Amino acid sequence: VGLIGYKFMGKAHSHAYFDMPKFFTSKAVPVMKTICGRDEKAVNETSEKYGWEGYETEWRKVVERDDIDLIDICTPNNTHYDIAIAAVKAGKHVLCEKPLALNVAQAKEMLDEVEKVRVKHMVCFNYRFVPAIGLAKRLIDEGKLGEIYHFRATYLQDWLVDPNSPFVWRHKKEVAGSGVHGDLNAHIIDLARYLVGEIDEVVGMCETFIKERMDEKGQKHKVSVDDATLFLAKFKGG
Repeated sequence: VGLIGYKFMGKAHSHAYFDMPKFFTSKAVPVMKTICGRDEKAVNETSEKYGWEGYETEWRKVVERDDIDLIDICTPNNTHYDIAIAAVKAGKHVLCEKPLALNVAQAKEMLDEVEKVRVKHMVCFNYRFVPAIGLAKRLIDEGKLGEIYHFRATYLQDWLVDPNSPFVWRHKKEVAGSGVHGDLNAHIIDLARYLVGEIDEVVGMCETFIKERMDEKGQKHKVSVDDATLFLAKFKGG
């Protein structure tokens, strides 16, 4: 495994790779080859703390390594496309954090590329593996719940409610692509499709309630993504 990105989500994935063999029986045990980040001191510390064999500071070097089979992408959203395309062209399997890309065109090209090369690929929709979701899926598939008339979901995460929460890359459209819709609603949409089926019609609205935030240095920035989104959808099944 070559993991690109070492901060919050990179640490979460590192925990998963390190702990997985202790809790699950699998024929494929992760070999934690390298973790990558631009800050050499910080990524080295993360590498040592979480059990990686080494580290890199250039993601292209990770992609090009012959001892890497899987590239795990845990970087800001605007980098997913370039890293994934390069990884696939190098014959690597790809695991990518959500949202997959900045827009549909990028996502479609990424999908076309993996299907052409025929490598394994997955977006990190981890809630599919929650035991309660697994049970719901089984009950629905076995017909034990009858016909499903309605699916309702809310993702309650409130750190953006605090106006003093500092400005970060997630607040910039050119880096994040979207706000809570891509960051949180992506999970809801995936679970809806997983449990109920494909969506046919959508109506919704987005809002940015806190339009400016201070960064950690005290400089004010405009927030260019949504911090609240809701929508109604009709499924193809009715």
